[in-house]
Amino acid sequence: YIQRGEIVLSLPQIIDEKECNSLVLAAQEIAASSSNEHDVPGRSRLCVADLDTHIVERCEAILLRVMDRLDLETPSIYEHLFRPSVHWGSRQPRSAKNPGSIAPLPELLVYSSLRELYMAGQLEWSENEPAINVYTTQGGFGPHKDHLALTVLIPLTDQITDFQGGGTAFWSPTDSSLSTDGAEPKQPPATVLTPPKGTALIFGGDVTHSGVPVDRGSRVVLVASFSTRTPASPPDRINGLLSCR
Repeated sequence: YIQRGEIVLSLPQIIDEKECNSLVLAAQEIAASSSNEHDVPGRSRLCVADLDTHIVERCEAILLRVMDRLDLETPSIYEHLFRPSVHWGSRQPRSAKNPGSIAPLPELLVYSSLRELYMAGQLEWSENEPAINVYTTQGGFGPHKDHLALTVLIPLTDQITDFQGGGTAFWSPTDSSLSTDGAEPKQPPATVLTPPKGTALIFGGDVTHSGVPVDRGSRVVLVASFSTRTPASPPDRINGLLSCR
């Protein structure tokens, strides 16, 4: 169901309030004092691997916490989307550059969980992710697909108390299949989710989604998209946060 974009999985209380507040404070301070090529008005995008060691370690621990929950509560995600098999390629999101292509099969692996894949460096990550996105007034992220097997998105701030507007919009599987990156889908989103901070949203790479512009305040999210590493994985996208140790 996740692969087909029929559900968005929610894992509550992945991060407690103290941990959220600590990451938010650090991210806001960095965003206010620096900029990079990925920033646009109202949005700063911070590559976690470029941040201080204590932030890297904290974000790595959070992502491993998510993977452990998924391995324990939804083992079919690893079996269906990450474990190499003859059907693996047909279950992967289509490439953004070549939508008709099928990803090359990973090497046969002896691992049996997302955590083991991560610790062995056998995951491919989206460019400059894991990342912390900081949205301020009118800041958003246009409709797009992530094109990797799984995305983890964790809000670190709460709607109403920290910001107004915002949230993550999701389009239906039918509308997602008809949309292309950078183009506004013809239909409105099926839903806009604004879960409590510390809740992890889990969804597949073929789902069209967007960051709804913030009306006021600051919306901060931790995001990471990843797939099983293959021979075609770019060298700069295979280390995640492991290279920061």
